[in-house]
Amino acid sequence: MKLFYNHYILLILFVPLFVFANGTIIEDEEDEKLLIENHAVEKLRFGLANHIHYYKIKKTKNTVVEQRSGRTRLFDHNLILRAIFQGNIIHREYGSFSQLFEGASFIDFGSAILYEEGAVTVRDLYEDRILSPHLYKIVATDINDTSFDHTRYIEIHMEEREPFPFPFNEIPVLLDDPEYIRVLTKIYSKNENSPIIFRSTNSGPDLFYTVDEMKLHFASILSANPNRNILYFFNRFVFFRSICTNQFQLIGTIDEKIGVNHSFSAWRYVDWNRRTYKEGFHPNWRYIRFINETYLPIGDRADALIRNQSCSLKGKIRSISNNFKKSFQKR
Repeated sequence: MKLFYNHYILLILFVPLFVFANGTIIEDEEDEKLLIENHAVEKLRFGLANHIHYYKIKKTKNTVVEQRSGRTRLFDHNLILRAIFQGNIIHREYGSFSQLFEGASFIDFGSAILYEEGAVTVRDLYEDRILSPHLYKIVATDINDTSFDHTRYIEIHMEEREPFPFPFNEIPVLLDDPEYIRVLTKIYSKNENSPIIFRSTNSGPDLFYTVDEMKLHFASILSANPNRNILYFFNRFVFFRSICTNQFQLIGTIDEKIGVNHSFSAWRYVDWNRRTYKEGFHPNWRYIRFINETYLPIGDRADALIRNQSCSLKGKIRSISNNFKKSFQKR
């Protein structure tokens, strides 16, 4: 019996690693190829050492930042999340995203905490009265690069700036350690099963990482959060991982002429009071439907509910088994 139990625990622990070793981080291989090709181009055009140096020495309003930012630059994300929590974006298999991500924590990687009033795109989320009530925590992050005096972002903020009205956390340059990511998400979420939303847009992971570093970053996020539904705004892509799977799905892209436009501040000229999520979000119709959840057939809603609850239960059982194994090993 003990031998069987040990084999069962090992199977649970190593299934995610097996998937990463023999499969892909993205469910559809063509979607993963698209991610890799886009990332390689972004790295070449905007994430090489000379680009990093340029942004370190370029002063903007008496600050030095590595990436240009600005109020409403990423407001398409706000519109997408509003649509989600208003029940207007439906997954064909897992049902309404509003049910999957209610009470989620939002963690922004690389928030430009010294630009203007600091972490401006995170402030857009925090001050969004339609959106913020649905999020448990909204968290800004940045690195503390001690190589240069002016890139000690965290230290400068702590010494010279007013505190943020939302949490912020220092992160390492490379977010490739599953244990670090697990602790980070645990700190800012309700529990180990609650949903999480990440964003890396015009920051380190989506511009400065190599392709291999980026893939390891994705794999680390997956293995660190086996019992959470995950939404990830990464560059122009929107990825979703259900607790029922070990891989991301590419569920759509944002309008790249706005949020990830590196040559022109197009977002400053958008009428955000009139723009809709359908203008800013281009869904992958294989996975997504634009329909209000109240109009979903009862059978579809029931199927999605049963499927999600079943996966959640399996995740909790796996978590209990892992905790039991850890306590058993300490004895």
